[in-house]
Amino acid sequence: MKKIYMVGLGPGKREAMTYEAVNAIRESDVIVGYDFYVKLIGDLAAGKEVFSTPMKRELERCREALEFALQGKTVAFVCSGDAGVYGLSLIHI
Repeated sequence: MKKIYMVGLGPGKREAMTYEAVNAIRESDVIVGYDFYVKLIGDLAAGKEVFSTPMKRELERCREALEFALQGKTVAFVCSGDAGVYGLSLIHI
């Protein structure tokens, strides 16, 4: 298994993202997240594999993120706000 970063995008503006969040996305092979959040980081996701879904498909996103990591890929699992607060706890199962 490779690595899954839980990446909080902050309040939505690129300028408000932390250096660590931007760096984790840049280091990742795959971006996983809710459609709207993936669109917010479109320029950072360019050239990367992307898996996104509409709302209410959290379990599917978690499963895909884990599957990508099991394939040896580094995954950025993006969420809004602070990943410690808004990150999907399902990913920890």
